[in-house]
Amino acid sequence: MKKQKMIVRHKLFDRICHWFIVAVGLVTFLTGFSFFYPSFQWLGAISGTPQLARFVHPIAGLMMCLPLLLMLVRYYSHNKWEKTDIAWFKSIKAVMFEDEENIPPVGHYNPGQKILFRAFVVFAIALIVTGIMMWQPYFAPYFESDAVSWAILIHALCAVGMLVFVIVHFWMATWVEGSITGMLYGKVSLAWARKHHPLMAKEHEDKE
Repeated sequence: MKKQKMIVRHKLFDRICHWFIVAVGLVTFLTGFSFFYPSFQWLGAISGTPQLARFVHPIAGLMMCLPLLLMLVRYYSHNKWEKTDIAWFKSIKAVMFEDEENIPPVGHYNPGQKILFRAFVVFAIALIVTGIMMWQPYFAPYFESDAVSWAILIHALCAVGMLVFVIVHFWMATWVEGSITGMLYGKVSLAWARKHHPLMAKEHEDKE
């Protein structure tokens, strides 16, 4: 049986960042929801006590958002808007029903993934800024009480928004078979790339 040719989709550094963000992000969301929403207080048990959860949450949040922003900077070149993206949006019905013959070719990431990219950038920046503003007892005293109140509200809304987009990201990754494998091992088959990201495959072949 002929061995499939493999190409690099995610470099080792990016994969380490991704899974580090996943692990720390889980702690961040669980501790955050435990004291933002009373019905979820039991989630604080991940840190041992509610007091410890309040200490762990902002540190875990920075450990999640800063590597995320670094990773997004590294992925910027693959997430620029292209003229072909418009055709992809117009063919969204074919995309949803996996009518591959009528899906316009895409590069390293499709337009749906590019929207996720921009959403994560916005949410990460908003969470860092508002998180610092409300961080007791270190930074919050430097801001007016009204500003802190707005920061708390925006922080909570952004956290929910990011969680929604994380769920969408997970769904997209499991929907296309082979996507998670690429993030685990870094490589995908050239045949997979030709099927799901033909412009990426072409770019790789042109370099050879």
